[in-house]
Amino acid sequence: MKSSNPLKRLDIACFLRSQLYLAPVLLLFYQQNGLSIADFVLFQGIFQLTGILFEIPCGYIADVISKKKVLILAFFCFFMRAVLWLEFSGLYIVLLGELFNALSRAFLSGVYDSYIYDYLKNENQTKKMLKECGKTNFAMSSGAMFAAVFSAVLYDNFGTVVLLSLELVLTLISIILLTTLPNPPSARPHAQTLKEKFIEIKDTTIATVKNPNINIYILYSALLFSTTSLFCWCFQPLLTLSAAPVLMFSSIYVINHALRAGFSYYVNKLQKFFGFNRLLVVTTFLCLYSFACMVLSFYFRMPNIAITCLIFVCIGIGFQLAFAIANINHIHQYANEETRATISSVNNMLQQTLSGISLICFKFVIEPGDNIPGLSFSAAFLLFGLFYMSLFTVLSYIIFHRHPEKN
Repeated sequence: MKSSNPLKRLDIACFLRSQLYLAPVLLLFYQQNGLSIADFVLFQGIFQLTGILFEIPCGYIADVISKKKVLILAFFCFFMRAVLWLEFSGLYIVLLGELFNALSRAFLSGVYDSYIYDYLKNENQTKKMLKECGKTNFAMSSGAMFAAVFSAVLYDNFGTVVLLSLELVLTLISIILLTTLPNPPSARPHAQTLKEKFIEIKDTTIATVKNPNINIYILYSALLFSTTSLFCWCFQPLLTLSAAPVLMFSSIYVINHALRAGFSYYVNKLQKFFGFNRLLVVTTFLCLYSFACMVLSFYFRMPNIAITCLIFVCIGIGFQLAFAIANINHIHQYANEETRATISSVNNMLQQTLSGISLICFKFVIEPGDNIPGLSFSAAFLLFGLFYMSLFTVLSYIIFHRHPEKN
């Protein structure tokens, strides 16, 4: 491709937008606004579920109008989050900011891969879909990793104001970059009236769920995503309970996103080496192994044990991301042209749904309320690990029975 390839500008914009300076110390920001550790886990679950209200409509909007415009809208919502948290404080401001964040994720997750596919199709280069999706995810993880390197130091010296200011400025620059992207031609849904649009969304969702070529993989990928989401949102509670220094918050965030970036960049080679189904098996094993690591780290609550276990968990998260990207490529091979972004949003909606349910259930397992004693973090992770292991066993049997040609 030429050096003027707009996908490179998309990657740069995603790199800038993903520099989440506040993310490694988000729990501390919550506590500054009067929220507890349990509230932190609960609210993340709530906003994962809030995101599902937007996922499919956002994807459909991208199919109807312009994927480029929806990308810009996704970045603008994140920009508004930074503005709110800079100018105001308190519980309701935190909630409103997270609502903008959920909307931003919904717009972005349902459209970036569809934009890449439409561009590559216009250039007759759809075979590069997996590689280009890997590059974009590499850019996102690299941006988060880059920000995490400086996050703890900036927080210790300047507090959250500088962190949010950096996010605001970089997001604004990324929005300007997105405006320079072309609008590749793509098929449009046929619905005209509002009723027809809702019917088309419903029919697309049902058709995606019933499609035997992708439905079982979408469900499996969503379950894997929900486990890694649970791991990630428990990183900061674990480090807090282990009395780890703030620098360690930033360090594990750097390690996590460095591995995510690496697995994203080499996803094409990973799929060629393992194959689609065997990549799923390796990812599943590492996911269950990660549950064991979380059980140990919460049981001992020692900084050195916590950081060691979390590194192994981050390796599992990297494999999960690689499989998720491979699954996106798999979905686009069967996606209908007119509703490509909508189908992608069905995949993301299920991920957000299971992730939100997992986080909320986890919160009430460790803190039921009304003076009812809950499980410890280590016991809760043991319980959840056994539950997911049973689900993965059943779904793996179905996959290998239904799609032996991919073994």
